[in-house]
Amino acid sequence: MTNLHKNREIPKFLLDKRYLIGSVLFILTFSILFMLVYSPFSNTAWFSLNTPQGFGLTSAFYIVALAILFVSKILMSNLESKIRFTFPIYIIWIIAEVVIISLFYTFFTVIAIPSFEDSLGQIMFKAVGCMILIMALPYTILTLYAAYKSKTEELQLLQYELSLTNGPAKTYPSLVNLYDYNGTLKLTINSDSLYYIESQDNYVKIYYENQEKLLSYMLRCRTKAIEENLADTSMVRCHRSFMVNVMKINHIKKGGKARYIVLNNSEIKPIPVSKSYFKNLIEKIDKFNASAVATNSTQAIDENIITPNQEG
Repeated sequence: MTNLHKNREIPKFLLDKRYLIGSVLFILTFSILFMLVYSPFSNTAWFSLNTPQGFGLTSAFYIVALAILFVSKILMSNLESKIRFTFPIYIIWIIAEVVIISLFYTFFTVIAIPSFEDSLGQIMFKAVGCMILIMALPYTILTLYAAYKSKTEELQLLQYELSLTNGPAKTYPSLVNLYDYNGTLKLTINSDSLYYIESQDNYVKIYYENQEKLLSYMLRCRTKAIEENLADTSMVRCHRSFMVNVMKINHIKKGGKARYIVLNNSEIKPIPVSKSYFKNLIEKIDKFNASAVATNSTQAIDENIITPNQEG
């Protein structure tokens, strides 16, 4: 492994909670299929659902293995803002998962086959080999998928930047630079093209428009930093997890005690508005030409529709 890859961080999708949970479920499914094929050809495979003891031991092992993987993924997700997950660290982490699960497999093997002639070391060696076979393919497939997603995202961003460079000569007073945790410039974007930003743990997902298409970009950054960076733009926080572009608002809908922002893009679901952020939202709308937003709002105004100038 070259020094470049040693110091390079793993793709951010590998630390996304949805990916981490998906990887556990994928490994579980694959392992069940693998063991059904592997068991008849191994003298250390005791998996069985045909007898009460076999069913109990098999179920207990899978529960323990799932618990180990879930705890591992939760720790990985929580530590990713404190630890720089390079490829070597990620590989060592996966190896640790394999070793810990293999230890429990060895323990369950001794219980299931007490008269087994192999030593604990031999059982452990076979267990590690088995776990590597079980986990290698799912991790490889998921890593390739994450790499594909990452490259697709980078390509979309590059196309957007090229559209700014090759388009008609314009001055973009609202062009903003967005940086990651390490202070590295990751995205330069015209704030007028932004729709909304969603906070996802230690990442923010930025939704923007390019050539009439709704695209997204995942940035490893605190929402507070993004909010400060976009303070002079038409972006405003409306919820603990959301920021919206007030110039993209179609209307604000009220349902019971809850309020929702409907943006002028049918692909985007209504965005919740917290009571604590509602006043700031209205002030930002007033600042950025509230009358224009109200004009573009739906004409069917009833008790469930709030125009941007209403605070009730």
